[in-house]
Amino acid sequence: MSSRPVFDHQRRVAMLIYPQVASVDVCGPLEPFGLANFLTGRRLYDPFTVSVDGAPVPVAGGFVRLEPSCSCNDLPDRLDVLLVAGGPGCFAAAEDAVLTTWIRNLEPRCTRIGSVCTGSTVLLASGIANGQRIATHWLEALRLTSNGSGGALVESDAIFVNSGKFWTSAGMLAGIDLALALIEADHGRHLALDIARFMVLVLRRQSGQSQYSPQLMADATEDPKIRRVQLYIWENPTARMSLPELAKLAAMSERSLSRRFKDVTRTSISSYIEDVRLGLARRLLETSNQSIQSVAMNSGFGTAATLRRVFGRRLGVSPGVYKSNFGTDNAELSAGVTDAIQMDLESVINGKSVW
Repeated sequence: MSSRPVFDHQRRVAMLIYPQVASVDVCGPLEPFGLANFLTGRRLYDPFTVSVDGAPVPVAGGFVRLEPSCSCNDLPDRLDVLLVAGGPGCFAAAEDAVLTTWIRNLEPRCTRIGSVCTGSTVLLASGIANGQRIATHWLEALRLTSNGSGGALVESDAIFVNSGKFWTSAGMLAGIDLALALIEADHGRHLALDIARFMVLVLRRQSGQSQYSPQLMADATEDPKIRRVQLYIWENPTARMSLPELAKLAAMSERSLSRRFKDVTRTSISSYIEDVRLGLARRLLETSNQSIQSVAMNSGFGTAATLRRVFGRRLGVSPGVYKSNFGTDNAELSAGVTDAIQMDLESVINGKSVW
């Protein structure tokens, strides 16, 4: 166990780590606090890492072990910020009674407390975030929405959330956004902007994390009539779909179809159609060289203006910006490669993937 330097009157920023944390979740958010000291020539912050027992912690991927600055027993009486790091080890950490007990015991001693990425899972397991608004990685937001969020309100599109003393961030590098926001709250926008410039970052992203998450097709319901409508929408996204036509397809009245569709899919028919078309438009922007107008036509939106409105409302970016961020010139992808390796969403969401 390493010894902890003597604490002074600097703002103390602790990152709680555990086996299989993501190294960027630990180092990324702590870096801006160190840069605040470096760029000002003043010891504004004391950033450090802490584990339950002070023993070295292997990171996800196994390429390095992090030696924490101290153990939980060595922490001072007061902490200005305590953040829980994320990573694939979060699920095991959430079941570690010793770790979650420490979080509960430390919370009253912290001016601000929160998490980075899937560190939210550990924070929620401790019970201290009940009733709070939180941000987390968009995949973890999907899991929490499906399995229950432990009494917290998950803001799935947020890059970071400040809910009173609770500060939480979305996936991985969003922890840097969180750190910059904390520094801005402490010392003003100018210093936070200087740090962002030094790190070659923007101080405020223009949109949330929805632009990074894929639009997943809802599982086809077991209701054969609703499933028939779902599949028709997916197979005919450019068709002009009216409620009377869909009701006829389902052999139901319009009122019954609308009510039943919302009951089993948790969304309206119009929203479902927009979801399908948006997902198709995103794939076309990511994997083809089609113009914005062609993408609008081929995804069912009809006009580029409509496509821009939907992208702005749903993703917070224009189709052009989205294409520049996620588009590819790969001809094989444009043609549709059938044996490409893709993300195993189910395994990742359920914590069964390999880092």
